[in-house]
This record gives sequence, C-alpha cells and structure tokens, in this order.
Amino acid sequence: MSAAARAFKEGGGWGEESLVEVVRASGLGRRHVPVLLVLVVNGPLPVGMIARQLALRPATVSQLTGELERAGFVRRRPDEADRRRVIVSLHGPHRALVERFARARLEPVRMTLAALSDVERAHFLHGWRVLVEMQRRFAAAAEAEGEGEAGSSGTMER
Repeated sequence: MSAAARAFKEGGGWGEESLVEVVRASGLGRRHVPVLLVLVVNGPLPVGMIARQLALRPATVSQLTGELERAGFVRRRPDEADRRRVIVSLHGPHRALVERFARARLEPVRMTLAALSDVERAHFLHGWRVLVEMQRRFAAAAEAEGEGEAGSSGTMER
C-alpha cells in the first residue's frame, strides 16, 4: 500500500518542470495541487462540489481557489443559475501543465482498471469505496475525540 501511495505521489517521467515546482514558484504549496487535479478530471465545478470531492470544508476550498486564482491557475465566476455559488475552472496559462501532470498520475490507475475483468474491477472499486468510507469515519471519530481532549498521545489502540 505504501509503495503504491509513494509511486502515485512521486509520479514523474513526463520530462518537464513538474506542476508542484510551478505551484511553489507561484508562492503556493502542495495543498493547492489536489484542487487542480479535481478540476482537470471533472471540469468546472462549484466550490462546494470541490470541497466534497476533497473532503474539505467549503471555506477551506474557497481560500485555496482564491489563492490559485491570484496565482493565475484558476478562474472563479458566479454561477449564472445561482449567484450564491461560485464556479471554479482551470485557467489557460497552466492548463496544459495541469493536464499532463494529472495524466502522468492517473494513467497507471486507468491501466490497472483496464487490465481487470469486469468482476475484478467491480471488486477493486468496491474495496476503494470501503477504504474511503473507513478513512472518513476514522477522521470524524478522531476529530470528535480531539474536541473532548486537550491533547492526544498519537498512539493507536488495537
């Protein structure tokens, strides 16, 4: 599991300046990159949908997208159907780099899914959905536990 996570995180091999380096050169950090990946995969989205995709609070995503907009990575505009919502989309100057970066990170996943039979693919995807749900439950329980304590020892009970 850790080898797969490391390979996904490191990616590389596309032979040009990485998106992370461009993000850093713009005064931003790694935490901004997942927002860009969600946008390249899904297209323009409201802030709330990005927040749900990343399991972040809308206020956090609003801050991240504001910083990305100031750095020229995204555009934000009011939703014509509901002026209270803000639609975020990738912006031109960095779009191709974000797309190449996403392709380099996501191609192994696509290849894996293509190599599986329909039944294997269904089981694989079910397993990932269960993992994500357990991660959410664990995070919620940890947050609830943290609200009732002044500190935590950082150990995991079995």
